[in-house]
Amino acid sequence: MYIYAEYLIAENFLINLMILYLLKVLTKSKVRKSRLIVSALIGAVYTLVVFFPKLRIFATFIMKICISILMIIVAFNPEKFLKFIKLIALFYIITFAFAGASLALFYLTEDKVYIGNGIFYIKDSIIIILPLAILLSCLLFWIVWSYISKRRKREYIVVSIILNGMQKDVIALLDTGNSLKDPITNTPVIIVEFSAIKELLPLDIQGVFSAYTNDNLELLSSVMQKSTDKVKFRLIPFKSLGKNNGLLIGFKPDLLVIHAEDEICAEAIIGIYNNVLSIEDDYCALLHPEVLK
Repeated sequence: MYIYAEYLIAENFLINLMILYLLKVLTKSKVRKSRLIVSALIGAVYTLVVFFPKLRIFATFIMKICISILMIIVAFNPEKFLKFIKLIALFYIITFAFAGASLALFYLTEDKVYIGNGIFYIKDSIIIILPLAILLSCLLFWIVWSYISKRRKREYIVVSIILNGMQKDVIALLDTGNSLKDPITNTPVIIVEFSAIKELLPLDIQGVFSAYTNDNLELLSSVMQKSTDKVKFRLIPFKSLGKNNGLLIGFKPDLLVIHAEDEICAEAIIGIYNNVLSIEDDYCALLHPEVLK
């Protein structure tokens, strides 16, 4: 049997690109197409090591894992470890699902499958079987992911916070359980991570929040003492699970724009949360439902 290197690279490149693109869609990652192409090409070129006896050491199980890790880093450049774990896990789930769909089509069409060193070689697959396998895999993922998305029922909305001529856009989770309001003005409160909006705050205020990773009385008193004409801070009491008498520091932005179905200029107080809201890093704010009204 003859195996043409260019066909082998082309097949694996298309498969890798499809897997990486699906991974991008499922994780809602914002990455350039060029990064996906380079990553897919790395995986495709790697398959050639089986043809060089001196490079067989690179065809081991550990090296295959390392190549897949390299592909994820090149394509998505995950900055947080949890996000990397999520990407690598979904990468293998998509890969196994695609392999299963492909093999099912190969056996149904009675196409010949050759296996060598853990790599599949399929006769004429790039012409007929490969496109069908891609379509079948995409259809299966669309059905499963649509079901999962409906079960999660999470709605993410981009919120633009403008203060003293500066703007920060944050991704907020619409939190139907958020009923927090400013006790004086009865204005809804949007809870936002400090790290997401710290550039909007004066440098001395940033220093105070950076020094205290957890909200405490010393932090609150320091911020209130340093309150300037540029930003008027206020204390917002709240209750949560395990904390009946909590306090948040808040401020009213000059302008607040909610990018929902239509852009809404809303009235709300920004409550600064000096911790992390989502361990998966998919949002950094909790949106009060009344803001959309």
